[in-house]
Amino acid sequence: MLGRFRRPPWAERVMVVAEAALASKANSNLLQPRGYFFVLACARTWRFEHGHALRDRVTHVPKEYSRRCWVPLEEPGRRRTDWTDLKRAGVRQIGAGTIMLSQTRRNDGPNATKILVTNRPDVRARQMVDRYRRRWSVERLMKAWKGATGLGQHPVTKEPQRLERSVAIALMADLMLVKFHAQDIPERGAWRVFTLKRNFTWQIAQAQIARAVEQRLRKGLPARKAA
Repeated sequence: MLGRFRRPPWAERVMVVAEAALASKANSNLLQPRGYFFVLACARTWRFEHGHALRDRVTHVPKEYSRRCWVPLEEPGRRRTDWTDLKRAGVRQIGAGTIMLSQTRRNDGPNATKILVTNRPDVRARQMVDRYRRRWSVERLMKAWKGATGLGQHPVTKEPQRLERSVAIALMADLMLVKFHAQDIPERGAWRVFTLKRNFTWQIAQAQIARAVEQRLRKGLPARKAA
């Protein structure tokens, strides 16, 4: 899919954002020849050009080297704080770039440290955190589709057309929930499609119960008249 992608004529710059599961060697090798900028969360087993693994830097860098940076969130007046450490170095998988160690709390251990890498020149810590954070909206969308509309649960084969239809079904189900329960979406603040699904399910259940009661009453009416 990445190999078939063609940049639209109106796009001046392409920024690829991905997590560790997508930052494979094959994908990273496709990014460099195309001139794409990227911010990736890489595995600790990746190595610097001099041979040392990235996990060595996570383990041995003193906490005094960490610097606080913050990025604004979608909600007005809110922001996120991260403790980061930048280093210009070469990585075997991507070549020359910037390595950043990021953690939410300064006193967190090495296991809570995320390793981000980018090939953007003269990048700052806040820019890297902000670019990488933008992938979270995609993660939330995929979580909503998987949990609320059954994305990935349809029994389809690997045929591309059937896979596209399964994604289209999940998208249409999501749009139906938004359309039928638009009154449940608040004007301000966050909302979840799971709430719309719960309200929709409860509405259908109430309608079914009312219909069953009406049918029972309708069947019992002739018997009362005969008596």
